[in-house]
Amino acid sequence: MKQEDKLYEEWLSELKSKQPILKNPEELTTSILNSIPRSHPKTGRRKFLIGAWLSGFAAAVLLLLFINDTYLSPIPQQNEYGDWQNNTSFPLPENWKEMGIQEKNNYLSSRFTRQRQLRQTRIIQLIKENRSK
Repeated sequence: MKQEDKLYEEWLSELKSKQPILKNPEELTTSILNSIPRSHPKTGRRKFLIGAWLSGFAAAVLLLLFINDTYLSPIPQQNEYGDWQNNTSFPLPENWKEMGIQEKNNYLSSRFTRQRQLRQTRIIQLIKENRSK
């Protein structure tokens, strides 16, 4: 057995140490290169450029739309408290300037509670009307 192992080791080391001998290396190189599928780099690059161009165009259109919306749209003219002028607003009493702080506080809190009660009754009424439908 030892002799067979020695022969095997010698044979293996001889195979490892020898370099392969090629008869026709250029033909082998060309056959390897021909077997590799060629990818067309121009088509991939062309697709990338088209995509980049389209995304740039879309960005420019969106930018122009935002600028148009920001600078060229008409702004409705309202006074500072235009949104407050509805059916929930109420006038101040004529002697407002002469009233003291406690009187103003009592007046405003009573008006607020009255408006809140009216609003709650309107909401309840709307809910009842919509339930019956």
